[in-house]
Amino acid sequence: MSRTNRASRENGKITRENLTFRSFILFSLKPYDKVTFSDIEKATGLSRGAILYHFNSKQEIFNAVVESTLLSRTSILEIPIKEKDPLQSFIFDFVDSRKDVIKEMSKHGIKNMNLARYNIESQALYFYDQFDKLSRQMRTTELTVWTQVIKKSQDVNEIDKKHDPAKLASLFLNAYLGHAYSAAKEEKGCDTELLLDELMYLREISIS
Repeated sequence: MSRTNRASRENGKITRENLTFRSFILFSLKPYDKVTFSDIEKATGLSRGAILYHFNSKQEIFNAVVESTLLSRTSILEIPIKEKDPLQSFIFDFVDSRKDVIKEMSKHGIKNMNLARYNIESQALYFYDQFDKLSRQMRTTELTVWTQVIKKSQDVNEIDKKHDPAKLASLFLNAYLGHAYSAAKEEKGCDTELLLDELMYLREISIS
C-alpha cells in the first residue's frame, strides 16, 4: 500500500470515528425517530455526501453508535488483576476508569455520561437488532472478570474463602450497575466517590 493510500485510509477512519462520536452525542439527546440527516450534518459538520460515503443510512450510523459505546470491548478487560490486594486495587482502578470516561465526555459537553448511555440503550432495545441478547453477553463478560478478581483475592487471603466467588462477583457488578442507573437521574451524573465508598464497603464485608 502506498503512503498516499495509507494516509487516505487513516483519514477516512478518523472521519468515520468522529462522525460516530458526534452522532452518539446527538442520539443521546434526541430520540432516534426524531433525528434527521440534517441534524447529523449539523452535529458532525459534514455534508450529506460525506456522511453517506461512510454510512448508507441513519440506521447504520445508529448501529455504529451502539456498537462503539455499548457493545464494544468492555474497558473492564483492560484493568490488570494485581498480586497484592487484587480486589482493592481492582476497585480503585475500576473507579478511576469511570472518572476518565466522565472527564473525557465532559470535554464534549456531556455532563451526565450515565444519562447519555441510558438514552442510547433505551433506544437500542427498539432500533438495534438483538441488542438485549448482546448486552446480556457483555454483562456475562463483566461478571466473569469480577469473578476472576474475587477468586484471586481469595487465593491471596484478601477476602474470606467462605464466600461464593460467583455470587460475590454478582453483588459487585450489580452494585455498580445500580449506581450507574441511579446516576442517570442525578443532575451531575455519577458520583465516583460514592461509588468507591460503596464498592469498598462491600469489600470490607467480604473480608469477614
